[in-house]
Amino acid sequence: MGKAKDQKGSKKRIMLITPMLHQGGFERICVLTAKLLKDLYDVYLVVFTTRDAFYDVSGLNLVNLELGAVEGRAGKFVNVLKRVKRLKRLKKELDIDMSYSFGTTANLVNVLSKDRDTIWAGIRGYSSLADGAIGLICRRADCVVSCTRTMEDEISSVFRTKKLCTLYNPCNLEEIRALSKEEAEGGWKAFAGGSGALIVSMGREDDRKGFWHLLKSFAVARKKMPDARLVIIGDGSYAEYRKLANDLAISESVCFTGALKNPFPLLSRADVYALTSISEGFPNALIEAMACNLPCVSVNCKTGPAEILHEDYTACSDQHQVYHADYGILAPIFQGDKDLRADNIAAEEEIFARELVNLLTDRELYDHYRARAAQRAGTFGTERYMDSIIGMIEGQGDR
Repeated sequence: MGKAKDQKGSKKRIMLITPMLHQGGFERICVLTAKLLKDLYDVYLVVFTTRDAFYDVSGLNLVNLELGAVEGRAGKFVNVLKRVKRLKRLKKELDIDMSYSFGTTANLVNVLSKDRDTIWAGIRGYSSLADGAIGLICRRADCVVSCTRTMEDEISSVFRTKKLCTLYNPCNLEEIRALSKEEAEGGWKAFAGGSGALIVSMGREDDRKGFWHLLKSFAVARKKMPDARLVIIGDGSYAEYRKLANDLAISESVCFTGALKNPFPLLSRADVYALTSISEGFPNALIEAMACNLPCVSVNCKTGPAEILHEDYTACSDQHQVYHADYGILAPIFQGDKDLRADNIAAEEEIFARELVNLLTDRELYDHYRARAAQRAGTFGTERYMDSIIGMIEGQGDR
C-alpha cells in the first residue's frame, strides 16, 4: 500500500480526537485507528486528559490538552470553550487536513473548532442520539460516521447531515489470537480452571451493560446447570452486583476480574459469550469473543448485535422474539428499569437463561455456532477496515 499524498506532495495530516484513554469501546477504536494509519499519514492523537489511561499509545503522536472534565453547568460550558480554542489553535499549528472525533464530547469540540480541516464526527453509541448536542454535530460535520447501518438509518431519518456513512469497527484478529496464547494476568485462573460451563461477558461497570439481567439469567440457568460459572471482565467496583450475586446465592460461582489489559487468555478458556446490554453502538467485545471461537447469546438491543450475528439484520427487527441467527443467538430485549431485587426475575431473563442452557447442552447447536463465530469475526478484520477508511480519506468512499 503506497503512501497517501496530498496536493503538496506530503502525507496528509490527520487528527484523531477522544476525550480520554480509559477502558471503553470508542477509545479503543480511536487508538487502533491511529496505529493502523500512522504509517500512511501524519497522525496526531489528541485527548482532553490522560487521567486513568488504559490503552497503550506508545509510538503515537499524543497531544494532551490537559482539559479534563469539570463539575457544574457553568464550569462545563467554560471548559468546552477552552477546549475549542485550544483545539482550533492546534489544528492551525499542525496544518491538519482532517479531524476525526470519537464520541459526543469530542464531536462537539471538533465541529466547533473547524479551521481548514475536514470534520468527521463519529457517532459511536445508540444512546448518543438522545444527546442535546447531536443535532448541531450532525449539521456542522462534513461527514457523520456511524458504526452500524441501523444507526445510520435513524440518523438519516431524524437529523440533517452533509454526508453520512457507516464504518464498522475493526477487530485485529491476528493480535487477539496471539494475545490469547499469552500467560494470563489476574487471579481468575483457578476460577476458570474449574469444572462446568464457563460463561463470560465484558464491559465496564455501566448501567447500559445490563449486568443485573446477566446475573439473574445466570442464576436461572444454574438451576439446569449447577456447575456453571460466570466471569464479568471490566473496570469498576461492581459493589451492587456483588451484593446481587450474594442475594441470588450465586456469589461463589461468579468472578469479577476488574479491568484486564489482556482479556483474551480468559476468553479463549470460556465456553460461551453473553451480552445483556440495554443499548450498544457496535459491541466490539462481541466480535473479540467470536475471534476467540466463542459462540454467543446476545440480547437484540439497538444497535449492533443483529448486524453482527445475522447477514440480513432487518430480518431480526422484532426485538421481542428469539432468533437463531446466522452467527449466534439473539434474545429479546429486557423490559423495565434497573432492578436489583433477587426475588424478581423477568420473563426475558428466563428466556435468556433458556437460550444459554440450550446452547451449552446441545452439542450440534454449540459446534455450529462456534464455527460460525470464528468465520464471522473474519469479516470485521483490520484489512477491511483499512480499505474502507482509506477510501473515505482519499475521497473514494462516497456512497
